[in-house]
Amino acid sequence: MENHLVTQKNELVEAHHVDPLSVNEQKVVLTMISMIEPTDDDLKTYLLSVRDFAEMIGLKGESTYSEIKKISKTLVSKVVEIPIGKKDWIVATWASSVRYRSNEGTVEFSFDSKLKPYLLQLKNQFTSYRLSNILSLKSTYSIRLYELMKKWQHLGHWECSVDDLRGFLGAKHVKSYSVYGNFKNRVLSPALVELNEKTDVQISFNEIKKGRSVERIEFTIRHAPDKEIKLIEPKNNPVQQKKQSENEDIRKRLNALANDYSFNHIYFAEMYEGALFIWNDDAEKELGMLIRYVNEEEGVKNPLGFIKIKLQEYGELYQEGLPVTFADLKPSQRRTGRAEKVPEWFKNRSATKEVEKKIDSNIVEERQKLLNELGI
Repeated sequence: MENHLVTQKNELVEAHHVDPLSVNEQKVVLTMISMIEPTDDDLKTYLLSVRDFAEMIGLKGESTYSEIKKISKTLVSKVVEIPIGKKDWIVATWASSVRYRSNEGTVEFSFDSKLKPYLLQLKNQFTSYRLSNILSLKSTYSIRLYELMKKWQHLGHWECSVDDLRGFLGAKHVKSYSVYGNFKNRVLSPALVELNEKTDVQISFNEIKKGRSVERIEFTIRHAPDKEIKLIEPKNNPVQQKKQSENEDIRKRLNALANDYSFNHIYFAEMYEGALFIWNDDAEKELGMLIRYVNEEEGVKNPLGFIKIKLQEYGELYQEGLPVTFADLKPSQRRTGRAEKVPEWFKNRSATKEVEKKIDSNIVEERQKLLNELGI
């Protein structure tokens, strides 16, 4: 279960949690979302064993039953506000029903039907991450911030107003958090510390002020694959094995196109994730066009850095709703592969003076020879 992927439409990731979920409620919801298969064309009833439920939230004995009942009630009543375009929005509850089956030791979870467009058949503009990365988090704000950081990880940065950030994190309901200093010290900073310690993202932020007040936050996001929690995959998971094999084949094909550079597994994973975000099924084709441009453009001195920057630029344009394709990139000069050798006299100042003396001497000799020929 921990290796399942949590995949949501970006609008749901950036929804305002009007009634904030507790950390345990969030874990239950995200676990249920991770059970949705990419091929599902309708929402189903999803089952969670009581044993898994108890392990997830660290409960033992009779307290498990009372916590299940408590969470079940809140998930069918707490609402989330999802933006639709710039002005419209929809309010939905997380669950339409939750049923506890004591004889079977399971909990049946049914999502609100209004969430269907945000959870099913997602082809573009979605965020996906491994469930195991959030199960160890202790703060509801940490989980929400992690989801936002994963949404923008492919760009490496994200800027947000302080007021919107409070809404995203579900911190607006606490009156004292309207004061930025309280929000920073009790919500934002602790969440960043926990994410940097326990998850596969490394985050820092910069405060953007208007006068003396902090108005916006600019986040810098880096992937930290060495810290990602990856549990051993079951050997009988042919779907996962097929996906890994297909991605490795794509990496090999793109490396075959590259001249004098290559993509290691970590770089490729980030590059391909960003391309999938923008172009989905055309990701490999678009990356191929970018690689061919890099091969031909003489001005590109750092191919890997150039590719990363271009993906960030195109990702930002895509977020603004603009159509983007690397087919528009036209090389101005072909790469020659030739490195000009710097003359020794250019690097050696004393040698330069000797050359200058030799040139002056030659000019004098040539001048005298010409005067003799003219009989002057």
